[in-house]
Amino acid sequence: MSNRADNNTFEATAPGYESAPHRPEQAAELRSRVISFLFGRNLPGLRQVQVDVDGHAVTLRGRVRSFYEKQLASHCCRRVAGVHQVIDDLHVDAIAR
Repeated sequence: MSNRADNNTFEATAPGYESAPHRPEQAAELRSRVISFLFGRNLPGLRQVQVDVDGHAVTLRGRVRSFYEKQLASHCCRRVAGVHQVIDDLHVDAIAR
């Protein structure tokens, strides 16, 4: 398995593995699992994160209160089964609520 960190993107794929497109219900289920995992951290800032799913790639958007919350959100997504790539488009904003 290869891990490649490039800017704010994490990707883990097996050699020769092509990401098959998800059916809409699979994407919705993966999105639901990611959101549930984020909500389970009990940090209000993570509840404001927008989650988009495209195949096995998850994009996080929005504003969080600290760099810690930004890292935690990205790390949490990597732990969800079915996520092969995390695109972190979160911005740290000390005033975000």
